Amino acid sequence: MTPALGKHVWRGLLIAVLLAVTPAVVFAQANKDFQAGVTAAKAGKLDHAIQLFTQAIEVGTLGKEDLARVYNSRGATYVRMQKLDLAISDFTRAIKLKPKYFQALVNRAEAYGKKGKWEGAEEDYALALREKPQEISIFIDRAKMRADRNRLDTAIDDINEVLRLQLRHDKALALRGKYFRKQGRYFRAVEDFSAAIQLKGSDPSYYAERGLTLAYMEKYRDALADMDHAAGMGSVGPDHFYYRGLIHGALGDHTKAWLDYNRAIEMKPDYVAAIYARAVAAVGADDLNRAREDSVRVLELDPGHQGAERLLHRLDNPPQR
Repeated sequence: MTPALGKHVWRGLLIAVLLAVTPAVVFAQANKDFQAGVTAAKAGKLDHAIQLFTQAIEVGTLGKEDLARVYNSRGATYVRMQKLDLAISDFTRAIKLKPKYFQALVNRAEAYGKKGKWEGAEEDYALALREKPQEISIFIDRAKMRADRNRLDTAIDDINEVLRLQLRHDKALALRGKYFRKQGRYFRAVEDFSAAIQLKGSDPSYYAERGLTLAYMEKYRDALADMDHAAGMGSVGPDHFYYRGLIHGALGDHTKAWLDYNRAIEMKPDYVAAIYARAVAAVGADDLNRAREDSVRVLELDPGHQGAERLLHRLDNPPQR
């Protein structure tokens, strides 16, 4: 072999090696970008995650299944960014690449629901259940969506299916209790909340929900006992103190009601309902200056609030004695 021929041969071999190695290197980089995107998304660095997922897609070396995973992950990140149209587009691409892609179907159903595209959401949940007919989380997610549309009967049907699959499911019982309460079926609601408490008595929300239901039934002493128990367990939010304040008010204890509304407002300063309720409680406690201050504050936050307008008018025009 002549020296010149040897150089050509070696150059050809080098090019062949590079051509063989480069796709593997690029594929590895695409996977690296994908994994880095997942890590960034978990860390809350959503813009960076989108950038990394997009890089992995644009390389063009991923197979169908891997590419579907990237589209699904980018779509899920778009959901967190409230960019629902982009999310739905990505989930649709993922499903086209992998038609029975369970997680992408579930994710697209959720995105459709948030967009108010109910038919699309129902179709995707149904397709997902074909793939995993005993997946409890799908029945729960679909029940929540149906309840948001005020389709309470079908939401309860979904929860019944969950309880058929897993009888001792405290979250499903609590959800069904809420749906029964919305329907005015208070006794059934109390039964479900009580069953949830028996399964998991460490969850304060179950006592709070039962207490609220008992208040609807005008069983205020029992309601207060549940609300107090939940508050004593901790981890309750401003709504809890607002509702307990209403119960105190129904029992005629305006001072305790005022204190609960005050706690709710400390946790959520622009809580209009609680500020108005505190104004009413202040009137009951004969503190008219506080009632006036709160009425004015309500109208600053909600200029059309009729209750605050009426209360302020009463305060400014007391009845003649």
